[in-house]
Amino acid sequence: MNPSRSPLAMLMGLPFVAWVILYSAVTWGIFGALLGAITPNLRAQMGVSFQQIGWLMALWSAGGVAGSLLGGAIAKRFAPQKLLAAYTLLVLTGVVGVLLAPGFGWLALFMVTVAMFETALFTLGHGLLAEMSDDPELRTRIISLVDVAYSLGSVLSPLLVAAVLLLSPHWRAPYAVFGVLVLVMLAMTLQRSRLRGVRFRVLADATEARPVGQPLGYAGLLRQPLVRWVLLAGVCSGLTEWGQYFWFVSFATESLGLHEQSARLALGFLMAGMVVGRVWQAFGHSHWTLEQKIFRLGTLAGMALAAMWFSPAGAPFAWLALCNFAAGLGVSVAFPILLGSALRGFPQEAPRLSALLMIAFAVGAQLAALLMGELAESWGLRVAYATLVLAAVAFVGCAWQLGRLRAHTLALVSV
Repeated sequence: MNPSRSPLAMLMGLPFVAWVILYSAVTWGIFGALLGAITPNLRAQMGVSFQQIGWLMALWSAGGVAGSLLGGAIAKRFAPQKLLAAYTLLVLTGVVGVLLAPGFGWLALFMVTVAMFETALFTLGHGLLAEMSDDPELRTRIISLVDVAYSLGSVLSPLLVAAVLLLSPHWRAPYAVFGVLVLVMLAMTLQRSRLRGVRFRVLADATEARPVGQPLGYAGLLRQPLVRWVLLAGVCSGLTEWGQYFWFVSFATESLGLHEQSARLALGFLMAGMVVGRVWQAFGHSHWTLEQKIFRLGTLAGMALAAMWFSPAGAPFAWLALCNFAAGLGVSVAFPILLGSALRGFPQEAPRLSALLMIAFAVGAQLAALLMGELAESWGLRVAYATLVLAAVAFVGCAWQLGRLRAHTLALVSV
């Protein structure tokens, strides 16, 4: 692909497998936001506590960790078209289990199943898209398309929940609709004639990359300072993003007195902000470096979350929607830029780097689930919500450090 091509030309030039990956990202975005949106209904109808919800969220994100490892470890060992179909079928099996689960334990098991294989799909998709170009900037833009699709799913998710719950108040109803979407994806992955020949390739040496040699493996990558800072930033970003997904509806209803449906709609503005940010990253031109983008947008996210934390009870819907939009814009491009920064140094390790970064985000999600669940149960949601502000500040610190590493690398190259 040519970096100078227009956004429309870039989209029109994508192969069918890329559209399969983008659709899978939409479904993953929908699924990711469902649990937080239906939490009040789930608690009321199953009689579970905040602690149990926190554990469910943590187990759900643990499935994401397992799926990331799975997706990164075997991505190049089997034909991608076979993996796409197998993962999708297993996701569908997990959704059926969620719909039929008789108790909390079974529900957790099938939630983990869905999360595991949805994340494996996501990791496989990042790896395939990352190898469609050798240009670092264009590669980051292509990866951002996945996150644009994911954000679109996240925007649709609260709206889907609100609409479905108007027809049926049962918390499982939105998951039934999600199952239909997964069926559509299964049909896409079974079109073998259009997916024939899809495979990974070896990237040519990129401008700023080290020469392509033997794969470093997970252990070798973890020894690299650049990768370690990228992963730490991923943990902080994951905590910030998923903490807002998981707990905003509960925080807004219990601490701020907002109606449940209004809180779900306000959460939709978080995803809208993420869509805007990711569309800008994928299609817009900017003079900011990748590190400057996440530093400045991370600062915006921290300010927006702090504003929501300090909001008094009875805060108007418009104010919370605006803060959510700003927070979503602030965290929108963290994943593609962090992955793009890592790939700039190690372009031959796309599946493993995607897997490691997915794991970092999942660890952040687990911290958001367990830590905030415990704090909410013991001290209330107002205290628990401070965790998100601290995580956003930590992310900005990581982005600053990545900027320093980038400047140091350029200084060495220029000598």
